[in-house]
Order: sequence, then structure tokens, then C-alpha cells
Amino acid sequence: MKILTSKIKKSAIAAALLAVSFTSCKKATEATPYSYFTTANFFSTVDEAQLATTGVYEIMKYPSTYAWYVPLIYDNDSDIQFISDGVTPDWRIIPHYLGIPETPFLYETWSAYYNGIDRANLVIDRIPKMDLYNNGSTEQKTALNRMLGEAKFLRGFYYSELVRLWGDVPFKLKNSETGDDFKLPLTDRYQIYTQIIKDMQEGADLLPATLPTDERINKYGAKAVLARVALAAGGFSLRADGTMQRPAAYKDYYKLAQTQINDVIGSGLYALNPDYSMVFKNQSIQKFEPKESLFEAGVYTPTLATTNQSSYGTFNAPQTASSATSPYGSTQNRCFVTKTFYDTFKDGDLRRDFSIAKYSIDATGNRLSLLTNNRIWAPAKWSREYQNNSNLERVNTNINTVLMRYSDVLLMRAEVENELNGGPNALAYDAINTVRRRAYGQALGGSRVTVTLTNGGTGYTTIPVIKFTGGGGTDASAVATISAGKITAITMLNNGFAYTSAPSISITNTGTSTGTGAVATVTLMAPATGVDLPAALNQSAFFQAVQDERAWELCFEGTRKADLIRWNLLGDKIKATQAALKVINTVYPYNAANNFVAGKHELYPIPQNERDVNSGITRNNPKY
Repeated sequence: MKILTSKIKKSAIAAALLAVSFTSCKKATEATPYSYFTTANFFSTVDEAQLATTGVYEIMKYPSTYAWYVPLIYDNDSDIQFISDGVTPDWRIIPHYLGIPETPFLYETWSAYYNGIDRANLVIDRIPKMDLYNNGSTEQKTALNRMLGEAKFLRGFYYSELVRLWGDVPFKLKNSETGDDFKLPLTDRYQIYTQIIKDMQEGADLLPATLPTDERINKYGAKAVLARVALAAGGFSLRADGTMQRPAAYKDYYKLAQTQINDVIGSGLYALNPDYSMVFKNQSIQKFEPKESLFEAGVYTPTLATTNQSSYGTFNAPQTASSATSPYGSTQNRCFVTKTFYDTFKDGDLRRDFSIAKYSIDATGNRLSLLTNNRIWAPAKWSREYQNNSNLERVNTNINTVLMRYSDVLLMRAEVENELNGGPNALAYDAINTVRRRAYGQALGGSRVTVTLTNGGTGYTTIPVIKFTGGGGTDASAVATISAGKITAITMLNNGFAYTSAPSISITNTGTSTGTGAVATVTLMAPATGVDLPAALNQSAFFQAVQDERAWELCFEGTRKADLIRWNLLGDKIKATQAALKVINTVYPYNAANNFVAGKHELYPIPQNERDVNSGITRNNPKY
């Protein structure tokens, strides 16, 4: 999406003037003043206030936040995906549970969040002091109140991410100025949560209650994020004594989440796109979808660049070859899907074969089978096949990071209602089954397809390309196997969906092959059964269903490790995943359990750069 992110690009001067965060580098212990930007006469017009507010959003497009590190590095090496083996370059040590206080990537993220908080503090301080805030036109007051709400929400959001990743952190609600004391101690996370909740609630009250037209947050996006924050606050987290704890009154946070979720769903503004795959195809071409996406980080860069573009669709995508004439840019895929996660999907769940690539893509744009090498299956939601593939995106991309989808809200409802009622009620069942029905294609009708090879032909010296056309459906994909000049098998990579009649199948030679005579027939498959969850599940069984559903629905979107940590399951899941994968293949390149230490790796170490200049921090996180 280009609207807000174009404004971010235009506000480069704001970024420069706002560049100081309250954290300091090793070379300086005092912040440089904001100069002109912080003078009283800067916040004199709505446009100037908008420039400053846009600068608060800008933090989210950094590689150190949502364009790369947070969703794609920090959320890796879980039960569903892992980063390719090795420790070089050194960003790999973070998902491999080998990060240390000196790891520079962690400090970049830490600094970016505090930079954003400092920018938000400035906006929150200055807008209410503007003459237009009190004496302007109704339109001007409305615009300024919206910006104030955005800054409050974003301050709360950035603090919630710091707490999620680091636990107790330094806490500051005033923008930095020369002479400030930056030697701030760690503040207990629940004191910070109190302010986060206050910020998000006050921010939501000031935000518009209509669907947005760009990445700016609205009332219900803020409430959805607050619901997630409340579940984190009510979940387990690693405390300073090295134990995983949740608050005694954790259900109070679940009740807060319940209220926010009810408000979002009750607004009637949101609905699932009936086609799960289209959610990500639209995301890949930067088509904004406000009914499904409630909050996303805009990363659009209107010039060719790699420094501030997104790694979505290249770092976490099927291996794709490229040449001067190929239809797609190449990928630098480093994210891989565990075979054990693939095996958890049930038959008929369309999310499995859309989300997981059992193939690579050659320089001509054709899929090549990886069925015999399940160690390098990759996330496929943002494949090059679905992207614009403009000259601006041949390396990195302009794909936004979606931080909250409506299906997440529905699954949070299922979890909250189950917890607060001692088992699932009708609301919980309706919420999770709404997600599941979309996953199995029920809203679209039609059928999946399968292929039967009836004649292998002769003369096939290279693997032919299999294509499906017609039939009213989409996404069917298959690969052929050849031996001694014959096609010996055609295997479905994706059975597709929504076919109302059997599509035509073509078998096309590649290279210098002159194969001929192969024949295959396509038939419609029977609809999947058992889509809705069984009735009368107890609380434990329904909670397990929620855990599974969140993995299937939200896989590779940056939420899995946070979920496992708040459920106090991360270590157990990693250990069980590695054991199962080594049974599949003793050299399977998943080794997270070798490095993960319970009571340590549920949080990251406080960066050494910060501790070197901030004597107020007297300890690090446990076992660092």
C-alpha cells in the first residue's frame, strides 16, 4: 500500500530531525536536541503535526523491526519453521538461540523501538499545546485528535513489543531533551502494561471508527491489538528469578481482551475474505484489504533500494531462480518449514498446500518438485508467483507486514471464551469454526481435483510441465516424474479448490525433449468432512484445538513463538519437534533443541550497548 508509506518517504527531514532516541550509543551518553523540529513554532499547523505523527509510524518499516527482524528472524526456530543452518551471517545466531548481549541486531531493534517511543512522546506532548488543538476548526481538531490517538496507540504498541521481547525494560513517557537523565533502571513489565493499556484505550477513543484507506490505525485495529497485548499480559513470561510465571489475576486480562474483541466483532466492519489464498496474493501485490487486515506496517519504497524494503516474499519464499529473461526476481530464502508441521494439517485443509512450498521455481517460472527433499520446503504465502515483480522488487519487495488479521481476532475470541467459561461456549465454537470453514473452502463451494495417469507416453528426456486450465477453480498444481523416457507418475502439489467441473490438463515438453503420448485424466474430489470441531469438547481439548488452529491459520506471520511463550510451551515444542524430525531424517537440519535453554531463551538479552552507557540497568535477563 502506497498512501501512508509514500508520506513516510516524503518525511525524510522529519526522520532526520527525530533521529534521537532515549537510548544512547557507546560514543555518547546525552541526547542531541531535536533542533528545529522540537521548537515551539514547529507544531503550528496540522501538516506539521501530521509530519511528526508519520515519523512515529516510520519505525515500523525498518529492517530492524517489521520489514525483516521481528517477524522473520525473531519468530523462527519454533515448532513450525526454522532458519537455515549455520551461524554466519550472525543474524542466524538469534533464531538458533545463540544470541548474546553483544549481538548487534538485537540492539538495532531495541533502539528502533525507543526511537519510535521518543517520537510518540514528542507528538503526545506537543499536539495538546497547539493553538489549533483548542481553537481550530472542527476539521482541524478532529485531525489533531486522531494524530494524538495514533501516537498514544503506537507508544503503547512499541512498549508492548519491548516487553514481549525483553521483559522488564527502561520506561520513559517524556521526549528526550538535552540534560535529561538517561540512566534509567528497569521497570517491572506490569507497571509498563498498565501504561500500555491506558495508552491504547485512550488512543482508541480518539481514532476513527470507520474502515481505513491506508495503513493508519483505526479504533478497532487498536482494540484488536490491545486484545493481543492483554492475552500476553495474562500469559506466562520469564521473570527475573528465572521462572515462568503468569499473574494470579490473569483472568482480568482475559476479560479486558474479551471486551476489546467483542467491540471489534460487534462493529460489523470486518469479515474474512472467503478465499484464504487471496489474502496473501493481495498482500503480495500491495492491494489493501481493510476488512481482513486490521493493522499492518507499511514498507513501500518508491525507488530501487534494499535498505528499507521488505524481506517478505524473498527471505521467506520458495527458492526461485532468476535470469535476465525470467518472469520473477530471485529469492534469498532462509526460512524453512518443518515436515512435522506439514503433517499436522488435516486432509482438505486448503491452507496446507497453499502455505507450504514442496517445490522450487526455475528461471522460466515453472515449479520443480522437492517431494523427495522435505528438508527445504519453504513458506509459500508470498511466493514470487503472486507478486508484482516490478523492477523495484526484483531483490527485496514492497510487501507490507500484516500485524493483525481478522481471523486472529476470531481465534482470540475462541481462546478467551474457552478460558473464561471453563470450556467452549457457542461464541467460541462459532469463532473457530468460521475460520475453519474458510480454510476448507466452504464459502466458495466447488471441489478440489486429482489426477490419474493413464498413459506414460515415450521419449520424455526432461520433466514436462503440468498445467490445469478451466473448470472454474484455481491453484491446482502438479509435477511429473519420468523414468526411461516415460512419465511414471503425476503428483499433486496442490489440489486446488472451487472447481465446478474437471479442468483440462496439459503435459508440455521442456528443453529439447520430444516426449509424446502421455495421457492423464482429472476428476473432482469429494468435499472434505469433519470441518467443524466436534461438539462438547472439554476445556483442555478445545484449548489444544485453538493452539493448532492458530498455527495453521497464522503460520509464518510472526506470531508463533509469542503464542508458545505465553502458553509456556516453547521449550517443550522445540524438543518434541527436533526429536520427531530426527526420526524422519537423522541429518534433518533442525537443531534448536540443542541450544534452547528453558528459563533463558523466552527473552532476549538486554543489549550490551545499552548497558555500557546506562548504569541504571543493574542486571541482565536470566542466564545471560
